[in-house]
Amino acid sequence: MGHCIVSIHVTGAHHNGRSNDIDQMAADFAIALARMGHSVTAATVVSGSEQDLRSQRYPLVGEGR
Repeated sequence: MGHCIVSIHVTGAHHNGRSNDIDQMAADFAIALARMGHSVTAATVVSGSEQDLRSQRYPLVGEGR
């Protein structure tokens, strides 16, 4: 067990409010990791600018999900 960084480079739809958007799927993945007991310390989508996935729209564990 130790620290790691998961980096996925993707081209596709994002920020459209749909369940198959990259930003929503990334947030769901971060939530799944946390639910399995992993410590998620940062989750960010970069698409021209950065978006913290802990925002109101994409809450992580303990923030409305």
